[in-house]
Amino acid sequence: MKKTSFLNHLGFFVIAISILGFSSIPIWLGRQAETDSLVFRGTYVDTADYAVHLAMMQAGRLGDWAYQLRFTSEEHAPAFIRLFYILLGHISRVLRLDVETVYHAARWIFGFTALFAIDRLFQKIFSSKTPARSAFFLAVFGAGIGWLQLILGVPLEPISPIDLWLIDAYILFSMALFPSFSLMLALMAAGLHFFLLFLEDGNWKHIVWVGSLAITSQLFNPIAFAVIDLSMVGAVLFHWWRNKKTNFKQGYALLILAFVQMPLFAYNLLILARDPFWSRFTFQNETLSPPSIFYVWGFAPFWLFAIIGIIRSIREQNPTMGAMSTWVVSGFVLAYLPVLIQRRFLLGITIPLAVLAIYGFQYLVTKLPIALQALKKRENLLCFTYVLLASISSLFLTLNSSLYVLGHPSNLYYPRDLEAAIQWLDTNSSPNDFVLAEVQTSQILAQKTHLKVYVGHEMETLYFHNKEAVMQAYFNGTISDEWLSQTPIHWVIYGPYESEIASSFQPSLSLEPVYQNESVKIYKVIQ
Repeated sequence: MKKTSFLNHLGFFVIAISILGFSSIPIWLGRQAETDSLVFRGTYVDTADYAVHLAMMQAGRLGDWAYQLRFTSEEHAPAFIRLFYILLGHISRVLRLDVETVYHAARWIFGFTALFAIDRLFQKIFSSKTPARSAFFLAVFGAGIGWLQLILGVPLEPISPIDLWLIDAYILFSMALFPSFSLMLALMAAGLHFFLLFLEDGNWKHIVWVGSLAITSQLFNPIAFAVIDLSMVGAVLFHWWRNKKTNFKQGYALLILAFVQMPLFAYNLLILARDPFWSRFTFQNETLSPPSIFYVWGFAPFWLFAIIGIIRSIREQNPTMGAMSTWVVSGFVLAYLPVLIQRRFLLGITIPLAVLAIYGFQYLVTKLPIALQALKKRENLLCFTYVLLASISSLFLTLNSSLYVLGHPSNLYYPRDLEAAIQWLDTNSSPNDFVLAEVQTSQILAQKTHLKVYVGHEMETLYFHNKEAVMQAYFNGTISDEWLSQTPIHWVIYGPYESEIASSFQPSLSLEPVYQNESVKIYKVIQ
């Protein structure tokens, strides 16, 4: 028995490491493809948010716990939000490692944790190993049919297929890029797992675990656990429906879980919705859902079997599958509520979709007509084929991105001269000094140094478009020199990206040249 358990754990370890290794291929290739003149930006998708995450880590490395935006110049009160990357920054300082090393180590550590939590949840849900492992691979690799739309030349308008850019909704995509997403996936899967255990044995220690995981989740992401809360409600309602009676112990458990989450929920609401500064940030932090047809195609391989799984869960009054059905339904309902963070509610949505799809797939196999009975003996092969077809988009995205980074695209690499200039500035400036530069320069600067930037991110820079226009006007020489003295800016960089705005920049008398290499100049603002 012990030997079998050891082999199972060893098998999972090999599978998890292989998945994480596969997801990291584009990043590894990007590092390997660096040249004497080009530096890889560290990721292959969403370099802007990558810069934000590393900038938050820089704040933690400086000793901060309460967070202040590092991409905007307005004075504002720090807030105890978005603590995950702040915490990683503290770890970076304690271990004396650079923030990018810690970030990518965290991708692996929390990616492995997420895979373990999802696998344990599926082992709990399914009575045998084969459907549990099939659901696991489907949840991790399953995506849409964006690859087919691109091959046929019929991408949706006005944006591309979501399985090629909506990081939150696809587990492999999430784990490949953002360790914070992996942590949330682990907390969500583990939380639901413990609650399902509570429904079985009524042991309150499981509720203590769920409450602890929910609070931890809110510290790092105030909305991620909402779909798990609703899933737990769905599980309880299905349980009462099946047993034809109300279980007050389960009802009290839900009330306790709601109660322990309320303080952090209220704090986040007051900060992000009521504070004059942070509410402006919330307004800019817009992640609306696309038209519903995008979700149809974006999860197309799941829908047929998942819908059958939902119907089966209702007919059988199955509390576990009721929880999964509630997660799917509530996730997509929340994704169209009149709020600005709609698609954020779809984090990990392939977890319940995969469970329901395999549940529905199993049911269809049992209902095969006599003429197709021979297929029942090949159920595992059929299931493998289905999972493989559902995974094509994830495989395509990873492999295509790997080829893409090898071509040194300008959005993923920056000049090594800029790297040298940034290192000089990091050494010769004071922490939290403000820098004026073009947006791409500013992002690289914020992720690499302890400095803040005047303009650098559409959501993290308040009034981004106005500031971008002012920055461009400054380099073009169409704005008064007095403007600079009215800002908190300490340094000005003129390099490759700034020269695209103005081929010749004439520094004013208020700027003192302090550094120069072949393509980058740094000026200090004389106060």
